[in-house]
Amino acid sequence: MKIAAVQLSGLPGDVRGNLDKIRAAVRVGAEASCRLLLFPEISDLGYDMPAIALGGRDWWPRVRDELSELAREHELCLACGVCLPGPDGLANALVAFGPKGDILATYRKIHLFTATDADETGVFSPGGEIVCFDFEGIRFGLSICYDLRFPELYRAQALGGSQAMLLASAWPRVRTDIWQTLCTARALENQCYLLGANRVGTQGAFPFGGRSLFVTPGGEITLADEMREGLTLGSIDLAELTAIRRNIPALAHRRPEIYAGAACNSARSL
Repeated sequence: MKIAAVQLSGLPGDVRGNLDKIRAAVRVGAEASCRLLLFPEISDLGYDMPAIALGGRDWWPRVRDELSELAREHELCLACGVCLPGPDGLANALVAFGPKGDILATYRKIHLFTATDADETGVFSPGGEIVCFDFEGIRFGLSICYDLRFPELYRAQALGGSQAMLLASAWPRVRTDIWQTLCTARALENQCYLLGANRVGTQGAFPFGGRSLFVTPGGEITLADEMREGLTLGSIDLAELTAIRRNIPALAHRRPEIYAGAACNSARSL
């Protein structure tokens, strides 16, 4: 299956302009015969807490309808980072639309980012559910940005049958070396494909790092430019994945009976 991460910039609060960018990128992805396109974190409103707090509850119906129509028009799966209103407040979400325009999965970011340059906890409510979905015979696990620092989430996806992981992000430029390292680690340790779509540009909370990527279960990386918008293409080959897991059956060699609830024993001198 041919898939792509879409690397985009965007203006905070400019939903119409951001949707125009998404529409143009979907057209390019469809022309490249992609079956699944992944867009960055909060692609609708832009990663900017004041803009999200101001307009987060107003735009979702239009965003939902536009993304649904794009997926249906081009007959592909479109996974997009959005601001999702709900009974518990706003959620930083990743929503996957199928080729018929239906919603295949909705993931609400579990680990909210809190730092001096951005505090999501003042705007969003955290999610509490690990989400995977099946599309054309492949199981995908969903995650968003800061989730990348929590390997337990990705291990749970892999143990739940995921063969590929989709990561929508607004990762800062100052930490792009960490982004690439952790993305590669998550793919290798779980023997899964990983597709990461990151924002680019200087609008919003901080300069974004780009370097959207596709990582194979064997650690091969296709990496986007740090500054440019565009698509990072990859291809999922289940035969390749099966061979890697068979040659080094790390997931089968786990020892959960030892890990569960165990404390690290202090070393004893001889």
